Amino acid sequence: MDMATLNFLRVLMVTREIGNDRRYGLGKSLAPVVEALRDSGVMAQYICQDDLPASWQSWRARWLKRISSWPGFRGRLDRRVQLSAWSERLWMGFWAARLARDQAFSHVHLHDPWMGLGFRLAAWRMGLGSVRWGVTEHGCGSYSFTTHVDGLHQGRRSALFFRRLEAQTLAAADWVFCPTQTAAEQLARDLALPSLPAHWHVVAHPRPARTSLSSAAARSLLNWSPHGIYVVAVGRLVPLKNMDWIVQACGALMTQFDHLHLCILGEGDQARFRQLAKDAGLGDRLLLDVTDDVSPFLHAADVYVSASSTESFGLANLEAMCAGLPCLCTAVGGVPDVMSDGAWLVACEQDSLTRALAALLQNASLRDIWRSRAQARADAWPDAHSIAQIYAQVYSALSPPQVSS
Repeated sequence: MDMATLNFLRVLMVTREIGNDRRYGLGKSLAPVVEALRDSGVMAQYICQDDLPASWQSWRARWLKRISSWPGFRGRLDRRVQLSAWSERLWMGFWAARLARDQAFSHVHLHDPWMGLGFRLAAWRMGLGSVRWGVTEHGCGSYSFTTHVDGLHQGRRSALFFRRLEAQTLAAADWVFCPTQTAAEQLARDLALPSLPAHWHVVAHPRPARTSLSSAAARSLLNWSPHGIYVVAVGRLVPLKNMDWIVQACGALMTQFDHLHLCILGEGDQARFRQLAKDAGLGDRLLLDVTDDVSPFLHAADVYVSASSTESFGLANLEAMCAGLPCLCTAVGGVPDVMSDGAWLVACEQDSLTRALAALLQNASLRDIWRSRAQARADAWPDAHSIAQIYAQVYSALSPPQVSS
């Protein structure tokens, strides 16, 4: 790609993340892409909720307090939670428009459709018609649906209203990215579109940076037994991740594997899972941790397990595969697109997961087979510079460089 074209691009990346979300979330995969864009000559800036000025946060807090006292919101915690979530995203979109105007960004990339709506409204008000903008949809299906299953419950009329707004926002965007083909197709179905629009693109998360840490060194670093059998899972302790299935599966296998341990890396109600482990017979063999760096845990483990009931992509799965771990994953959403033959994919049911995990723990040769498949799949996965090139191609196609006479 022509360097003059890239130098002309001034790109603002926007997410609604806060510091804690970056441990396992979008920031972990997006930051390397932003760096790769900069390396190629693009002026790229990445902002998240932590960058929102205190005055804007205070303004939003006052606005929420005022609206929450209105009829229809008083005594309705569900509506106030929805209002808080939507306003959080709209405010980031408003702030992105202000930055685009004040700092002359040519492209604004919003990683949430409601931030896209906020940007669109503010850009119209500010007269930013020359700024190109687009959205990445990170869920598997419409944003209304994915937030509903993640706990932001909506009634039927609310869901229909939000889907119409989402469809209008994506139709107005210059580009829409989805992390997998399955996620894009599900989104189109949810929004009642007959086919994928021409400005939609399937763009994966990049391969994470690899480390040369050996299993022995990782176990020494974590103070894990060199003779133990360790299963690792990564994700928030929320119902849709089905971490309780993994706890119960490991508890059921304790009699067969005396040195079995389960390590879950994720934030949530740890007390509930400690009680669940006790009831399942796993006891203190359950290790619960929160970390900024999952790499040592992945390199120290024998098997990685994901039991999610929904995933648009499964970034933690990709990290485990790239660490060379035998991976056992439920075949939901975009997981088969990402893992393909690099992981043992099973139905999203507890019995299937338990049987497959037992087979992996019983047979070291089988683990070696899946380890080799994971490594082969990871070797073929695009890195951050390859993904950044796709981003830059989409951006530059929408805005050819200005050539002086």
